[in-house]
Amino acid sequence: MASHDSLIHLHCGDAAAAVHRRSGLPGAVRICRDSPAVGPWTSDGSRLPGLRAAWWDLPEGEDPPRLVLADLGGTAEPVLWFGPDPWEQACLLWVLAELPEGTLADLVPLERGVSQTAPAALPGLFAGRVLLEEETLAQARGLWCAFLEGGWRALAGCGIPALPWMARALARLAEDHPVAGPGRTRTQIRGLVDRGVLDLPALMTGLRKLEDPRHGAWYGDRYVAKMVESIEARLG
Repeated sequence: MASHDSLIHLHCGDAAAAVHRRSGLPGAVRICRDSPAVGPWTSDGSRLPGLRAAWWDLPEGEDPPRLVLADLGGTAEPVLWFGPDPWEQACLLWVLAELPEGTLADLVPLERGVSQTAPAALPGLFAGRVLLEEETLAQARGLWCAFLEGGWRALAGCGIPALPWMARALARLAEDHPVAGPGRTRTQIRGLVDRGVLDLPALMTGLRKLEDPRHGAWYGDRYVAKMVESIEARLG
C-alpha cells in the first residue's frame, strides 16, 4: 500500500467528502458527483458530459461535475469509499472498470455510506481497507462492458465476490429496467403520486420506506422531482 502522503480518497457525493474532511485522515479527497445508476450513459468520453447535462436539465454550457479517472494512475493509490446503495455501487463499478492500467486501488469495506457515518469512525474503517486484486478489476471491466452493451437489465444475477454489495445493487438496478413496463422506482413514485403524495419531502419519506433501510431512497430528490415532472406531463 502507498504512503499516506500519496493517497487519494475517492468518495461518492459532497456529503460523504464533508464527513471525510472532519475525520483527520491524511491524503487528498476526490468526489464522484454523478452515477450511471440513473439516466443514459455512453462509453464515448467526448459525448458523456453533454449527454448527462441534457438528462439532468442543466443550463446550457454547464456540464455535470465528473471525475477524470486518468489522473488516478501513476504513483497515487486511490482509496475507494463506496457504500452499499445502488447509486454508489454503480459508480464503484464504473471507477474500477475505468482505472488506468496497472493502478493499485484499496477498498474500504462499508456497511453504510460515509455520509451516514461519524467522522471519528473513518480512521478505523480506513485501517481495514483491502487491496483489490487484478481478478476483481477484470471482473469489474467485464460487467461494465455488459452494462454498456445491454444496460443494467443485462446484469441481473451478476456480482463480484470481492465486492459484497455489488450483486444486490445490480439486482436492484435491473428492477428499474425490465423488459416491459416502467420499472420499480417509477412505479413506486407513481403509486405515491396516485395517492395524493405530491410534496417532494413527503415523497422522499414514502420512498425511503420502500427501499433497503441501509440507504433508503438512494436515487435522490432531484431524480424523484424529474420523474414526477415526467409523470405529470404524461397525465396532462
